[in-house]
Amino acid sequence: MKISNYIKFGLLIVCIACSATSCISTKIIAISSSDRAALRGKTLVVPKHTLRGWGVFKPETAVAAGLGGAIGGAIAGSIAEQQGIKELNKHGIKDPAEGVAKSLEDMLVKKSGVKRLQGAPMIVDDHDPKKIAGKFPTADYILEVRSIAWMGMYYPMTLTKYRVMHTMRMRLIERSTGRVIAQGFSAYQTDDKENAPDFDGIYADGARFLRQEFKKSSDQAVGMFSDQL
Repeated sequence: MKISNYIKFGLLIVCIACSATSCISTKIIAISSSDRAALRGKTLVVPKHTLRGWGVFKPETAVAAGLGGAIGGAIAGSIAEQQGIKELNKHGIKDPAEGVAKSLEDMLVKKSGVKRLQGAPMIVDDHDPKKIAGKFPTADYILEVRSIAWMGMYYPMTLTKYRVMHTMRMRLIERSTGRVIAQGFSAYQTDDKENAPDFDGIYADGARFLRQEFKKSSDQAVGMFSDQL
């Protein structure tokens, strides 16, 4: 994993102070009627992304990230991410973006007449839409859904109760040009502070709390992204 992914955790601390999402560009692009009509009979592929980015910040981890600057943030973020991914794998939890992408793919097939391109999905870690498009020479369109920022974070005034913060981005890319013809963002965070778990409770009972929160985030994302498609 690149160090930039680790530093992201430190930067998220600042973003939380900015109501979690104000540090992230949230440009919305609704598909045009002409682009939607062009989908009929064309092929669509849905890539996957390497499982990374999830971690849970304990108070001491956040302090280490804050006091240590970029290097401290990188180290703290690296530790949190390594532990977090280990827990996801332990409980068999996939990136929620995969389920959202599948739901949107089903919707697009039914709504626009686009055809699924068969075969195992390729793992893609590029962010540049033209580079992503270049990896799928046999597809006409690429539907990409990615978890941009996802983490567990304590409530500032309690330190012992935790919430989930999860931001996803959806892009529909025209392969021939690399043009993004539809784009959406969804930002979710736990809103039930009263019943929020402590650190151990995040993964207790088969990570039930985490599954519930990712389900809520995914449902919200599907609803919002559907409006752009």
